[in-house]
Parts: sequence; C-alpha cells; structure tokens
Amino acid sequence: MHWFSCDVLKLPLRGKCALWLIFAILSLPFSASAAPEDKPPFYKVTWHGQDAFLLGSIHVGKADFYPMAKPIEAAFAKSTTLVIEADIEKADTASLLAQYGTASEELLQKAQHTTARYCQQMQPLCNAIKPFAPWLQAAQISMVRFANLGYSADLGVDARFASNRQSKTLLELESVAFQFELISSFKEKTQLQMLDEAVNATDDEMRALIQAWRTGDEVGLAAMMEQQAGGEDELLSQLLWQRNHTMSDKMLLMMQQQSDQQLFFIIGAGHLVGQQNIPDLLRQQGATVQACWQQSCI
Repeated sequence: MHWFSCDVLKLPLRGKCALWLIFAILSLPFSASAAPEDKPPFYKVTWHGQDAFLLGSIHVGKADFYPMAKPIEAAFAKSTTLVIEADIEKADTASLLAQYGTASEELLQKAQHTTARYCQQMQPLCNAIKPFAPWLQAAQISMVRFANLGYSADLGVDARFASNRQSKTLLELESVAFQFELISSFKEKTQLQMLDEAVNATDDEMRALIQAWRTGDEVGLAAMMEQQAGGEDELLSQLLWQRNHTMSDKMLLMMQQQSDQQLFFIIGAGHLVGQQNIPDLLRQQGATVQACWQQSCI
C-alpha cells in the first residue's frame, strides 16, 4: 500500500473494481480540507511558444475533492485536449489479465503466506484474488482498503476529469497494456514486497497519502517514495525514473505535434516529485516549467 498506482483499471472482481500501484505514504497528521484550499502539484509548461498545464493526481477521491482550486478548474476549462497516463476504455482487460496477471504456483504460495493474517478477516476477497500474481493482489487489496476508508476510484482525479471532459479530445501517454507488462515483469521479491505493504500499511498511512497530496507536500512525497522503495531498485528506476524520462519526452512531442491545441496533462503525483521528476526533466530539455502555487499561471 505504500506504493500507489499509475492508473485505474476496471476488473470483474467483486463488481466494479479498480487497480492502482505505486505511490509512497508516510505517517502524517490527517485532516480533511475543502477542495478550493487544496494545492496538489500543478504546473504550467511552455515549450516553443506553446503552453500546457500539468496536474499531479491521485487515483482515488471523495466528492469534497471537487471542484478543485480555481486555477486548476480554469486551466482545464480553457484546454481542448486532456492527456492521461492510460485510457482504460481502450484496454482489453480480460486479455491483459490472462497474459500478465498469473504467476507460478510457487510464487502464489509465497503470496498466500504473505497475506495469511490479513486474509483471516478478508476471506471472500482473498479467495477472489488468490489466482492472481502478487503485484495484482497488492493492487486489488489497496483498492478495497481505500474504498473502506470512503475513497472511490470513480472520484479519482484522472477519472473525474476524463468523465467531465465534454468535447475535449482524450489522449494517453502510455497504455494499460504497457503498465501491465512492466509491473508483471518485476522480480518475485519486489512483487512480494508490494503485497506485504498492501496488507500491512495502517489506515493512518493511507490517509496521510491523501493529505500529503492535498497540501502539496512535494518534499515529503519524494522522501516517502525513496523510503518505501527500500532496496528494490525496480520500484524507483523502472516504475518511476525511466517512465519519467519517457513521459516527459512524449509530452514535448505532443505539444509540438498539436500546437493548435491547449493540452492539460494529468500524471500521478509521484512522477512530479523527487529525483528525475518530470518538471525537472522538462526544464532540462529547454521547457519553461512554472509552479502555479508560487506564481499565478492563469
């Protein structure tokens, strides 16, 4: 659970479900705040005279997240194209589950041992996800635990903006298939670590994730990710850093190719903080990146 996902994915498990992976949590005091007061990571990107906006997201939410702060809503209103990490509507989830969601019997036994205590209280859920690879079990357990705290995937930032885009074009930086292939390729040790964190994170840690995002604590979020990654290089290098380079390149290409459009990018907040983060990578390529809470972007 200490790692929070890139994207939402609907699955036929216990009704309408969602998957997410990879984002860090740290124990911080939790207090809800009104959405207009929230200051999640939010940037204006300028590249060869073309402006775009970049919002750091989380993939679960509550109704009181919205409407978001006026600068965010105003930037979205003036945009013509919404770009998210992956468009779940384009994914063949059944095929992806069959291809990437399985694991060896030996690994499934290790996963069962990891979740034994948690499953004493959650037997129906555990029975449903038992055939899946540990990374997929971790994602599903995370979804259920956030749902039990009152957070919905349907009210996640990317899902909310996508559902309210009206006539805006919807594009993706990656794809659900790419994300499945990447995470399913992780070593057994990494997958089991993800599963262990999913079942052992406290409710306070989970709430702290939400609070850190809402308050825009980018330094704290970066420290959380590095701490929770521990010795698993895959979680930082492959799931974050390598993808940050690829996504920043794709962002600039999109801005160049669609110079007549106003782009609004929504990317998991974990990609916008810490080492090799997307705003810094964009700056290194010559883009001007303005933090909208430090200086007005609208």
